[in-house]
Amino acid sequence: MNSLKYPLLIGYCFLLGCTTNGESPSTRQLFNGSNLDGWQIINNGQFSVSNGVLKLNRGTGWLRSDEMFDDFLLRIEFRFLEDGANSGIFIRTGSSSAEDENGWPNDGYQIQCMDTLSGTPLGHMIPYGAPPFESTSHMAALNRAYKPAGEWHLYEIEADGTTLNVQLNGELITTASRIENLTGHIGIQGELGLLEFRKIEIEQR
Repeated sequence: MNSLKYPLLIGYCFLLGCTTNGESPSTRQLFNGSNLDGWQIINNGQFSVSNGVLKLNRGTGWLRSDEMFDDFLLRIEFRFLEDGANSGIFIRTGSSSAEDENGWPNDGYQIQCMDTLSGTPLGHMIPYGAPPFESTSHMAALNRAYKPAGEWHLYEIEADGTTLNVQLNGELITTASRIENLTGHIGIQGELGLLEFRKIEIEQR
């Protein structure tokens, strides 16, 4: 390549927001792999960090992001360490919690993160004190995307105004609409499950 083209290429990349690691300029890591900076353990949740992995060691309560977010694409990698392990991903959730033995948030939404394909299946959206909404679980896609305990899953949770989409391992498994909470914390639920998380990143819209 002609050396005179290099400055033009660099300037072009700067204008377009090019990055060297493949991430969008607006993508940020919410979990640094070393500690829980940027997060708060609420109501004695059993969360810790070891060897670059965020661990949930049963218990209840929840882990709450310091920041609040409105429209975003959240990517989170997780795996169940036992069959039937149970947790959840909170989004657009208020800071307060229910005053009961579980101590979960009382104004938000949860994306089910339980190792199950029946009942309230993996990826199903659940209100936690938030106003009613409409949602659909796409079971055929969920069955295609599912991996057994011990294997890593990828959630891609996209919140855009009053709508929400959840992808599991590249398959669209949940769609929701008429969501009224338009901003809030991101969190991880403790519900007596044994799980690990190794990547939590957000792309704000």
